[in-house]
Amino acid sequence: MYQYEIKCYCPTDLTKRAYLAIYIDGNRYKEYNGNKIKVNLKPNRAKTIKERRALLGDLEFEFRKRLKDGSYQKLLTISASHDNLKMPTLEEMFKNALHQKKQSNLSTRYAKDLDMLCKDFLQSLTQKERIEGMDELKSSRIQQYLDKFRKSPQRYMTKWRHMSALIGTVKALYDVNNDPMRKVSKIKTKAILHKVYTTEQLQSVFSYLKQHHENLYLCCLISYGCFLRPHIEVRNLKGSHFKHNCTEIHLSGDENKSGRVRTVYLPDYVKEAIYERISKLGKNENLFSGNDEPFNEYYFNTAWTRQFKAMLALGMVEKNQTIYSFRHTAAVNVYKQTKDLHLLQQLLGHSNMIVTLKYLRGLGVHSASELRQVMPRL
Repeated sequence: MYQYEIKCYCPTDLTKRAYLAIYIDGNRYKEYNGNKIKVNLKPNRAKTIKERRALLGDLEFEFRKRLKDGSYQKLLTISASHDNLKMPTLEEMFKNALHQKKQSNLSTRYAKDLDMLCKDFLQSLTQKERIEGMDELKSSRIQQYLDKFRKSPQRYMTKWRHMSALIGTVKALYDVNNDPMRKVSKIKTKAILHKVYTTEQLQSVFSYLKQHHENLYLCCLISYGCFLRPHIEVRNLKGSHFKHNCTEIHLSGDENKSGRVRTVYLPDYVKEAIYERISKLGKNENLFSGNDEPFNEYYFNTAWTRQFKAMLALGMVEKNQTIYSFRHTAAVNVYKQTKDLHLLQQLLGHSNMIVTLKYLRGLGVHSASELRQVMPRL
């Protein structure tokens, strides 16, 4: 005996479609008209809300008759083509969207964060909510979930962005109109900049790191001298990346954030610091671990946290100066010296100049209007 339930959805906005949601033994189906049961009822062609509601009520009545006598259930099994009528549940949509996102070139950390958010959010829903569709997901339900993170504005907005990314992928995959994120509130956050180093700080920090943590020293030096991102691009460097007598680093599209093939030139001071190591490395051996496997993704973060505390106590560094500040300091120095945005874009490996503009503005180098003045004009 089939267990079934029918729900009517009739938006007050005539641009949005009304439909019946039919649940049969945990499976969900949508019916927008009476074509399947050969009844001439089309609520979505109604000219007024009142007319639409009346037609939807008549449509529900006709489907209830077919559900009661089992004829609708038989229609669903007559042909394999009817399997396509089964609508994915909200849980299935989110999991498929997560899988789709993971197919793109995401950082390991971002992929883990999306995975955690997806699981945590779905667990916060009731069983009934998980088997419903995207059209039933309310903004208030997402807001209720995100409110758990309000104590930290930065964390709240990180979760907000991750949720928005997943829902955006759901909308693209299933061509749904509902956008529950539209009414979910944002929180203003104060940007935490990776504060640049002064020339004096660079010299003292590099000297300290060279003495106390050679791997971290080389990571920071390459990040500064070659504009590479420390946690992925630098950490994963191996013998085969170094070309032409250790004067260039070649990265493939899937080995750097821009997704494009990238060639980076090594300054003499970087080459001198790493040449002895490179000369002993096999093609597949990692620059830092010395074997085929790189250190874990948190290796340099952990090392930096420990060394930073010691340097801060010695007055060598300031708060908000991070491992990323070496790359940022190099960018600021090059821009101040050359005023050449295109050159800087190439050095940083940014996908377009707009990213470079935002990068410099975020570092407080210039205001938006000042940066706009140096853009090419016709």
